[in-house]
Amino acid sequence: MADFRAIGDYETVLATIATGTVVEAGDLVEVDTGLIVKATSTGAALAYAPQGSASGETEIEITKGNVELIGTSDAAFAVTDKGILCDLVGTTTLLIDIGASSTDVLKVAADINAGTATSADDVKVFINKPITF
Repeated sequence: MADFRAIGDYETVLATIATGTVVEAGDLVEVDTGLIVKATSTGAALAYAPQGSASGETEIEITKGNVELIGTSDAAFAVTDKGILCDLVGTTTLLIDIGASSTDVLKVAADINAGTATSADDVKVFINKPITF
């Protein structure tokens, strides 16, 4: 199952992916030495990879801008989490680090559908710091 899913409209571009990198559809990615890699908790800017990429591919389709996403957080969502800046956590499975604010790459939505109190599932976020082109 995908770590994230995009909601709403978004624009994509092709970018060069690091050799041997596997990105599953629905993963977030970052730039490392000019090449796209799977996102990490220390990434400074993110994009969403709707289609993913297999090992050996040289290009990957990624989003531009502040894309709206649904994902899972590492802790239960609370109404007071609406509108906060937060980080990404995880390696194999990427989660919204709802309790951390150091990279601030994600922003929790502030609308009524931002999340369900006491549940970590289906938390709505925006990419706050997108990869720039």
